[in-house]
Amino acid sequence: MHIPSFKTSVRLRRAALLGLGALFLHTGAQATAGQWDSAALGQSGSGASSASPWLANLASGSAYAEWNVILGYPVDNTPDIAGSGTLSELTGGGFATSGGNIYGLGGPTSFQVDLGGANSGTWDVYLRVATQGSVALDAATLNGVSAKREVTYNGVITGGFGGAEQESLWKWTLSGSGPWTFNFGATAAHMSLDQVAVYAVQATSATPAVPEPESWALMAAGLGAIAVLRRRRPV
Repeated sequence: MHIPSFKTSVRLRRAALLGLGALFLHTGAQATAGQWDSAALGQSGSGASSASPWLANLASGSAYAEWNVILGYPVDNTPDIAGSGTLSELTGGGFATSGGNIYGLGGPTSFQVDLGGANSGTWDVYLRVATQGSVALDAATLNGVSAKREVTYNGVITGGFGGAEQESLWKWTLSGSGPWTFNFGATAAHMSLDQVAVYAVQATSATPAVPEPESWALMAAGLGAIAVLRRRRPV
């Protein structure tokens, strides 16, 4: 009987894990991997290529990075679309699949995204994540500040390990100048991280409209007419 060597056993185990991950990712999924299946912030770019990013028209001075095919593990510092940033898996409990996902086999995985700094001021900052299998934790943090997610897409996976295919969005409004450090994670093992996008844009506040002189004149005339009518009303 042939007994595999240690190196051969390691290779076989890794191949089995990759196959297991591929089976999980592609069996029974309800939507296409590597593509956003919902709109967010009023934008519906699929992220399938650089020609169709989630956010097509970025605000001046904003910072943005998007990963749709994640091949670097545990660190991927080459976003597929726009900008520069670093995506890291922190627990060492996952691996990169041939399909461009990070799959957590040994336990709940956790992730960090670092996005470059920007000018000082007040910012609206967003984290968007697509997952399959086990779902993401509700809470994520930006520079240590917690926010709760909004689920923008939810589909049931009927094969493999089951679970859900979800797209989640977190938002923060805070003052600072960056850099932005995001942290999020899985609720359990068998979460596959499919896509990640981060966006920081200068917040704007609406300024109350000031009536023009013509508006003041019309308002005064109206008030005067009301006063005249009141005086003419019979007693």
